[in-house]
Amino acid sequence: MAAKRYVLVGTGGRGLGMFAGPLAKDFPETAELAGLCDINPIRVRNVAAELPVEVPTFTDFEKMMGDLDPDAVVVATRDCTHAEYIIAALAAGKRAISEKPVCTTPAQCRAILAAAGESRGRCLVTHNARYGGATVTIRSILQSGRIGRARFIQFDETLDRCHGADYFRRWHRRRENSGSLLIHKASHHFDALNWWAAAKPERVSAQGSLRFYGANGPFRGRRCRGCEQADRCEFYVDLSKRETYRKLYFDAESADGYFRDGCVFDPEIDIEDQVGVLIRYADGLEVSYSLCAYSPYESQRVIVEGTEGRLEYFAGVNTGWVVDSKPIPGIEHIANERLQLYLPREGVVDVPIRRAAGGHGGADPQLRAELFGRDWDAKPTEQMASLEEAVQAVLIGAAAGESIATGQPVAVQGLLKGD
Repeated sequence: MAAKRYVLVGTGGRGLGMFAGPLAKDFPETAELAGLCDINPIRVRNVAAELPVEVPTFTDFEKMMGDLDPDAVVVATRDCTHAEYIIAALAAGKRAISEKPVCTTPAQCRAILAAAGESRGRCLVTHNARYGGATVTIRSILQSGRIGRARFIQFDETLDRCHGADYFRRWHRRRENSGSLLIHKASHHFDALNWWAAAKPERVSAQGSLRFYGANGPFRGRRCRGCEQADRCEFYVDLSKRETYRKLYFDAESADGYFRDGCVFDPEIDIEDQVGVLIRYADGLEVSYSLCAYSPYESQRVIVEGTEGRLEYFAGVNTGWVVDSKPIPGIEHIANERLQLYLPREGVVDVPIRRAAGGHGGADPQLRAELFGRDWDAKPTEQMASLEEAVQAVLIGAAAGESIATGQPVAVQGLLKGD
């Protein structure tokens, strides 16, 4: 089989690290990186210069498609623009591979589904959390019936003041760009919950607010670079210390004015930094989900109450390796991962979690291997998120956002009908 030709639109850090770099060198027999596109000419030129092969660059997506006629389009642009590129690729009969979330609004979901229904191409979405060791292990336990039928799930995520704050420095901090963290970030979690539940979400109620970042801060500026408050702000970052950013993206700021060290206390920020979501599934399963983006430490906790037992998962993360991070003293003592079952007849059972090397706990390499290393016509595994599954993750986030705004519960599937 001749190698299939892929083009990438969106050459930010994720576009380069997850897609362009590996496509240029890791799959010589099955995949070829045929072109790069970005609205910023400096950014796309700098990224192309980093690759081990010569790749043509474009700032006009339609021209790239016309000149190159690729087999597939990889979309890694701002979340709010995913839909336009996916729809264009499908309209051309191409395969579309979108970074998660597939889009940011129910209207975009409906438009993408309609385009897919009329296309000979197909759309896949890179929900890489499905390839993580803990996510896979939890699904296996639930499918095995080891704890009986799952009746309640508690899923809590905390982002620390390094990782969490980063979303409030960049384009994600505007709802019009990201749909909020309920879609950009939580779509990972909502997709995992849907995957574990093997059922469709039926009803969502939510509360959430912006309580820490934005106008809540004691002082503010435009950005960290050149800020007069740098010496007394715990959120000050010096991007000149980040080699990749300095090399590839510093000078690109001049082309479009975008920078990624915006002030986390900017009043223009309009997304929540804390949310609580209740989800009811069609089979009666109920979920309590929370996300806090300003915690002293990074963690994830999942509890599943089943008819025959209980599952508990906890992961604490030390982000001290990140430049400019300020981990709290003693964080190394909680930076661990554990999965346990509590079974009335057996007692407490420790469950090993498979670990792998690579980004996102080894999930990224496994996802790329399925996307680019297998036969073009091979049936996707159950770990690969279909378009329909990716849409369901967005719908939960959109329903939660609507519930926060109105104070009322929202029928999730009604959003697909425009209700």
